Amino acid sequence: MEVGKTYNVVFATGRYEIEYENGVTCIKVTPQSYRVERADGSTRLVKQDLIMSLEEIVAPA
Repeated sequence: MEVGKTYNVVFATGRYEIEYENGVTCIKVTPQSYRVERADGSTRLVKQDLIMSLEEIVAPA
């Protein structure tokens, strides 16, 4: 993930739990995690080693 870009992310939160975050913007990168901001303005921490799928959303030209 890169700061300022928007993504759809699928990641594990527990042994058998998978969560989906669609249309989140990366606002901070640390060595072990990413801080993402949702469309409603709330933020969430996503650990790098738990990301299962990452798709960058590219605005149409």
